[in-house]
Amino acid sequence: MLVSELKQNNYPSTVSFAEKLRRMDLWDNQNVACTPKTIARDIKSLREDYNAPIAFDPTNRGYYLTNHGWTFECPIFEESDMVAAVLGAKLAEEIFPHPLSDEARNATDNLLAENNPDMLDTAVVDALVVASGLKVSIKPDVFKTVFEGWIRHEAIDILYRSADGKETERVVEPQVLAYKSSSWFIKAHCHLRDGLRTFALHRIEQARLTGKTFEPDMDVIRKVREGELFDYRHIRDVVIECSAEIAPYMAEKPLHSAQTVEKNPNGSFILRIPSATGWDVVSWVLSQAGRARLLKPDKLRVKIAEIAAGIAATH
Repeated sequence: MLVSELKQNNYPSTVSFAEKLRRMDLWDNQNVACTPKTIARDIKSLREDYNAPIAFDPTNRGYYLTNHGWTFECPIFEESDMVAAVLGAKLAEEIFPHPLSDEARNATDNLLAENNPDMLDTAVVDALVVASGLKVSIKPDVFKTVFEGWIRHEAIDILYRSADGKETERVVEPQVLAYKSSSWFIKAHCHLRDGLRTFALHRIEQARLTGKTFEPDMDVIRKVREGELFDYRHIRDVVIECSAEIAPYMAEKPLHSAQTVEKNPNGSFILRIPSATGWDVVSWVLSQAGRARLLKPDKLRVKIAEIAAGIAATH
């Protein structure tokens, strides 16, 4: 579409073209809106990757082609790229709620219809099953609004229902969109609390874009990627002694990306975890039914003993 504007001598600028896309999104629901920064990156890519002869005309305050004989040749997908794209769309279809799951499904169908590699037919795609566990219900309009706010770096006005049923209206800046334990969350700066909070999308009753943009906080994004999605206190240097029979499970599903395992002569092993929430450690040890024994820290070891005694007293 940008190339078409250039070909027609419409002199699009980053601001005017972004506004045009915003109106198309608003009135035609084409889901094409983006920021002027994105348009600037697209122009840079056209120049550097496709040798587009684009120049800026200060009189018309927009860009134009210095040579209209230039043609834009869309890249052709390699088979490996197609497989990755189709499988990625399929995974998105299974994980994202409506309406994004429908859009992902349409993307999969379009890719297969136009660029179907021999090794990837519809039967193979349908045979990819994503066992993501029990999914909570998220209102489609809420997810769409939150997703757009995250993509555009735009603050959202939400009506949030807490676990105890209390509802509050907040303005939040969604820094991170995260999928964990079959549920969707946002890590956001909350204007009401003037700080970072984590919100479950299935507890958002209403959501509305405010039109006010914000800058992404790379420190927040980094911390969430390192496992700090929730505001739980993290315990450092956790040490657990595990029986040999659960070793295969630990290899398949580690508790931390940087955990270490030390094997003992009798087949058991010592698991060292750099950082984890207290609740995660306690619940995991209890779930092993005696096949894991917490060695450090002592405070959590006492907590596990108390919970185990309470369970025993009720059975």
